[in-house]
Formats: sequence, structure tokens, C-alpha cells
Amino acid sequence: MAISVSTVNEVLATPNEHGIENGGWLSDQQEQRIEPVPKNDFPHQQYPRWIGHKFEPDGRVLPFPGHTIICHLPQNSSLYDCLLLLHNDLQRQDFAACYVLLPPSSWHMTVYEGVSDQIRKRTCWPGDCALDAPLESCTTMVREKLASFDLRSEPPFRMTIAGWEPLEDGIALKIVPASLDEERRLRGLRDRLSKLLRMRHPGHDTYSFHVSLAYMLRFLGQQDHQAISAFLQSYLKKLPKTFELGAPEFCIFDDMFAFQRELYLKKQS
Repeated sequence: MAISVSTVNEVLATPNEHGIENGGWLSDQQEQRIEPVPKNDFPHQQYPRWIGHKFEPDGRVLPFPGHTIICHLPQNSSLYDCLLLLHNDLQRQDFAACYVLLPPSSWHMTVYEGVSDQIRKRTCWPGDCALDAPLESCTTMVREKLASFDLRSEPPFRMTIAGWEPLEDGIALKIVPASLDEERRLRGLRDRLSKLLRMRHPGHDTYSFHVSLAYMLRFLGQQDHQAISAFLQSYLKKLPKTFELGAPEFCIFDDMFAFQRELYLKKQS
């Protein structure tokens, strides 16, 4: 049985439980979801959030460089095999024109969101970097900080499948830590990374862990929404209930199709 995200978060909702001070940041309730800077020549209101930024309306990938901290989904895992069947099946559906599928080699769970060159806002950019600093120098600074960062515990991270994220921006498997101890470990890690890098994304405390499989190319009509939802629900029973992830990786990316590992986060001796 999947662990309820709301139940886990209610248990761990004590302010400053992980030992991080507010530091003048707004609370998650006050913060708004960060949106990419609109392009003057693109009708963003006609498309889902990331079309025109990460993808063209026809599914062609667009440059969207940045860096992030993720756990790639192991290719020798049963979940990877199951999702590969799902990926191949999604390509054959009548509603396949609604989305662009991500390459299986890119599948991952984001541990900490990192930065995007196209989103230069104080909450989403390291505090030690000027907002107009080149992405390359920002990446170098973050890499140097992470090289000596103490993960404090050894992988794996045990996760539980909790369903699907809402069909808004894309198709994503919703996952939660498999126990309260794992929840504390992951949330505490996010807090320590936030403090180290002096940045805190909106929704930091309530971030929903997930594995993205596709991005929506257009807003769904009722018929497509129902068809895709039913298709995805039918696959849930085919997926393993729990799975494991290895050490977090600091990765750079040019777009959403590939994440190149620069280093692993390690437990320091």
C-alpha cells in the first residue's frame, strides 16, 4: 500500500525540524511557483507551462541549460524495465500526439532542483553568485561546494510508488520515501543543500518527488484526459511497489533529454 504524502508531511511538518533557520525566506504558503521568463514571440498562454521553453509545440527539444542534483533510475531495476514497456506502449497510443516522451536514459528523481540558465531569480540562483553571472561560473562554484559536501549516510534511498502526478505539465510517476526515516533523510538532505548553496526554491518543504516520463505539448481535452488517465492507471498494478535509488549525482544538462554526471555526492569519512 502506498504511503500517503500528506500523512508523511503532516508528521514532519514541525517548523525548523531539520535545523535550518528561515533566513528571511518567505514561507512555502507565501511563495509562488517559479515560472520561466516569457518569450516575446511565443504565445505561452496557448500551451502548457514548459512549451516554448523546453520544447517546441511539435515536440522538438529546445536548449534549456542548467545543473541539478538527481538520482538516475538504475537501468538494471525492475521499475526501469516496467517503465520501458510503458514508454514503448505510450508511443503507440492514439493520444501520443499530446506529449513528447523523454528518453529512458534520462529518467531520474530530482533530489534538489538546482539552476536553469533561463530562470534567474534570487530564490532559484545560488546566493554566492550574481544573477547575471555566466552559467559556467555558477556551475563551477556549485561543483566545488558539492565536492566536499557530506552526504552523511550511504545509499540506497528506498522509495514507494504513490500514483501519478496530475496531468498538467506532463506524465510523471509520483513517488514518496518508503518510511518516515527515509522521508527525514531526503528532506534533511534538501535542507542542507539549500543552506550550502544559499538558495531555496518555492515549495521547498512540500516538494513532490517524481520521475518524469513525458511533457504535455498541448492542453488536454476531456476525452484525451480520460483516455490517458485510464491508460496510466491500468499500468500501476504492473509496477513494483518499492524500488531503490543510488547516490545523488550532480549533473549538468543542455536540455531535458540528457543529464551528464559531474560527480556523486558521498558520505565523507
